[in-house]
Amino acid sequence: MTDEARVIIGKARRSFGFSMSILILGFMAIVLALVYRATKDRESAADMVALEEIALPSSVEVRAMVPVNDVIAITYVKEGRTILRLVDGASGEMIREIVVVAE
Repeated sequence: MTDEARVIIGKARRSFGFSMSILILGFMAIVLALVYRATKDRESAADMVALEEIALPSSVEVRAMVPVNDVIAITYVKEGRTILRLVDGASGEMIREIVVVAE
């Protein structure tokens, strides 16, 4: 093989390697975009709730507030009893109140 042929083959190999690197990076970008879309929440919890305030009984100690779809689950303690209140996230109306009892 002549020197000129070796130079041409060397350039072809470098060009092929560069092209394959670009192709692999492109596939990695596509996979990362798909994983990001699959794991991304559709909207934040703040966007799901349109309320400015929630009315609770006086002298309660709020333990937790968790937005779940269109409902806000509020856990609070009043007079030693633990109570779970489900509130509509759009209107603020109480859906249900559940007293948590120990067995």
